[in-house]
Amino acid sequence: MKFCEYTAMGYDAARRSFVSGEALTFDDAYRLAHLPLVVPGHPEIIAGKDGTDYLNGRYEMPRHSLVVPIDAGELGRSEAFQLFEAELRSFSLSDKIAWQVGRQRAGKLHATIVGGLSEPDIARYADAAASALERLGAVSLRIGGPFLGRINTGRIYLPVYPECRDGSDVFALIQNACGAPQTRFYVIGYYHFSAALDAAETADLARLAERWRQRTLAELPVRSLAIQATNDDLGLSARIIETIPVGGG
Repeated sequence: MKFCEYTAMGYDAARRSFVSGEALTFDDAYRLAHLPLVVPGHPEIIAGKDGTDYLNGRYEMPRHSLVVPIDAGELGRSEAFQLFEAELRSFSLSDKIAWQVGRQRAGKLHATIVGGLSEPDIARYADAAASALERLGAVSLRIGGPFLGRINTGRIYLPVYPECRDGSDVFALIQNACGAPQTRFYVIGYYHFSAALDAAETADLARLAERWRQRTLAELPVRSLAIQATNDDLGLSARIIETIPVGGG
């Protein structure tokens, strides 16, 4: 089985790098969409913003997306993932990770393939994805080492590398079938900071991310895709409104 190469994905273009002495702080996106749910009452929260329907991390109208669900149990049983998390926990910065949020989200892990679906088009997207999966058959993915982005700076993501089929990214093939842009970017929001880091903690995190950047944390089968609705960007309110089995099974 062959997975997409690191160089074929869009992660480097969005990756955040740190200079000596720099400290990780929260950007406005994280303070608006995530921090109110990670640490209610935190002084840096942006409760709402003009032109959006956010209120304390939630929004009235649900967002819909086509996602690949990730089995947290399967990921957690991977020896490489266990080694990575043990190293992460060995640093003092781990005290600033909201581990309870991870437990709350364990049944809702996913990577987005197509976001921003309009509700009237959901059935069309589901049919297009099902047809693509019928042609593809069994599909797998690889979860790589941590990704630190320039947006939502309080999150540690795990990047997903789809199976490469005849030189093509299988998730890009699904995006094409849906008439959606190819992103080459599929990440799992996994860890969330409850407090900003100091310079020493940031340096530890940057070194950890670099050591694990191109390593494999797990290889997992894709058992289904799903149309998901949520009223918050953490996915705490996420619910699957349609499941699309792999291979039409």
